[in-house]
Amino acid sequence: MSKMQTDNPLLNSANHPRKPQGRWVIFLLFIFFAAPLLLVTMMHKLDWHPSGGSRGHMVSPVKPVVLPAGLADSEAEAVSGDLFKDKWSMVYIAERCDKPCTSRLHDMRQIHASLAKHIPRVQRVLLTMEQDVSVLKGKYPDLIVLNQPAAQQAELMQQFDLPEAAAGSSQRVYFVDPLGNLMMSYPLAIAANDIRKDLNRLLAYAWAG
Repeated sequence: MSKMQTDNPLLNSANHPRKPQGRWVIFLLFIFFAAPLLLVTMMHKLDWHPSGGSRGHMVSPVKPVVLPAGLADSEAEAVSGDLFKDKWSMVYIAERCDKPCTSRLHDMRQIHASLAKHIPRVQRVLLTMEQDVSVLKGKYPDLIVLNQPAAQQAELMQQFDLPEAAAGSSQRVYFVDPLGNLMMSYPLAIAANDIRKDLNRLLAYAWAG
């Protein structure tokens, strides 16, 4: 290379880009990807809900739900360990499915039916000790009912226990995200329409499921 080429600042600049510019690009990319995660983390830690936000109770930190080996559904079919993966799940838990249980299952069906294009992204699941669920299955054929064996069913139910409420008797609706994490709960006092609004908001903004 000639001395003229070596001493030419324009050629040197083209061949050797300034390092600070590359650092700024990396920094901006970090901010772009990390900011939403940091915001969600702070919301969890501070229990902060923006105006018009969720009516449910956020589970913080989220709890992974692990299906016990040997768990079966109401047809005595083995349940896949991936049941709570790749879809949003509305889960209701009742040791015995009495009138409040059937009323909430009706609410869940109405919520599901109102989701329009998002219907395939959501499944409804009932965890119960009730053995004869033929009437329920006849009324809600697409409802997933997990009810046996008793030991595995009890182990699964306990994973939904919260400090303020035992799952088996609290009559709550729970949301499990498509990664298999318990992340929201809804006491009986929260109206079905408010649950629907929260679920619609999650489906509109979530990349998973």
